[in-house]
Amino acid sequence: MRRALVSVLALLAVAPAARAADDPYCNVAAPPKLGLTEVAREQVSARVLDLLVHSQAMQSDQHVDVLLPTGYDASRRYPVLYLLHGAFGTYHDWVDHGVEKLVGDRQMIVVMPDDGPDGSYSDWYGTLAGTSDPPPMWESYHVGELVPWIDAHFPTSGTRYVAGLSSGGGGAMKYAAEHPGLFAAAGGFSGAVDTDLSWPIYPATSELLWLATLIPGFGPDGHCTWGDFSTQQVIWRDNEATYKAENLRGTALFLASGDGTQGEYDASPTFDPTEWTVWQMNQNLVAALDGYGIPHTDFFYGHGTHTWPYWTRDLEHFLAWLHPGTPPKSFSFRSAHRTFSPWGWTFTPHRAVREFTYLSDVTRRGFEVTGSGTLDITTPWGRRLTVDLGPSHTEQQSDFGDHATDSWVHKRVVFGR
Repeated sequence: MRRALVSVLALLAVAPAARAADDPYCNVAAPPKLGLTEVAREQVSARVLDLLVHSQAMQSDQHVDVLLPTGYDASRRYPVLYLLHGAFGTYHDWVDHGVEKLVGDRQMIVVMPDDGPDGSYSDWYGTLAGTSDPPPMWESYHVGELVPWIDAHFPTSGTRYVAGLSSGGGGAMKYAAEHPGLFAAAGGFSGAVDTDLSWPIYPATSELLWLATLIPGFGPDGHCTWGDFSTQQVIWRDNEATYKAENLRGTALFLASGDGTQGEYDASPTFDPTEWTVWQMNQNLVAALDGYGIPHTDFFYGHGTHTWPYWTRDLEHFLAWLHPGTPPKSFSFRSAHRTFSPWGWTFTPHRAVREFTYLSDVTRRGFEVTGSGTLDITTPWGRRLTVDLGPSHTEQQSDFGDHATDSWVHKRVVFGR
């Protein structure tokens, strides 16, 4: 994987500069339709199934590996671990690197979906103008289609976990942060958890990496994943865990990373800038979690690089640690998604521009909300209401500082008996 990445960077060094991922350069994606059907399956080994499913969200067929537990019994109920691969990897990576042995006799189902060469575990902003590719909708596929399909077609207990390496580690933490209550625990192994870190270094580097999708065979055309960082920062922040760290309360969290220097699995002195960068990202997430008083377990082992021997060891530690979190009595939440459902609630904002909705102190007694436009709410006990937050803002959110929402509408909603 690292040799492939070096080759891509060498090619991109002579490539023309990328255009900003905004109109007229990107076709902005419409909300996807959902629906998943099985096309075929292959028994890869005694315990591993390779499923081919058709995703309406992705408008394509997708492969997913499913590892069944030893002594699998369809009359029992099993927890499910969603295990995610990294950039330029595939759904089969974990199988190729011994996941069956690593999981051993643990009684769980392990689901390993694809995310393309660099799908970023996100619904893409759009696709490059002038191309006919459908915009990838990875989050809608994984969360909106695959999770309920697995629950409907396998004997699952309702307890789910999610973990992954590199971009998959970022995806695991992002999915847990965007969908509280869906996953009882989340693990990130060298996870890219703070993608707006060190502007402009990380966004510029990611721009080069995503340009690899222009190479034939490497997936959809263009860098329209989250849009141009300078104008679409709201989408970047909506697709990472660190800005939404407060959403992770109640989820058991496991973070692992080296610092990019030569470790015990490296044959010669080296410095790995990728691992050094994700180590910094993880320190930022830890600082955010600590600021909110959210507990987490860290396996920051110092010397180590962005390579498989460390990730398989991370998975071993994660599995030995694995336990569900405890749903909070009250929670805070922020999102710029079209609709969001933390802890059994559903919130659907209606506004003219993309921005975050900020919720705090959400309990059965009520909550506080900051935003604009109107907000439709369905409570876990079935009550429906609409909150008026004044006229919709006319400009997309671009300020995320401590006082960014001081002039926004703040409202306290109180439920009567």
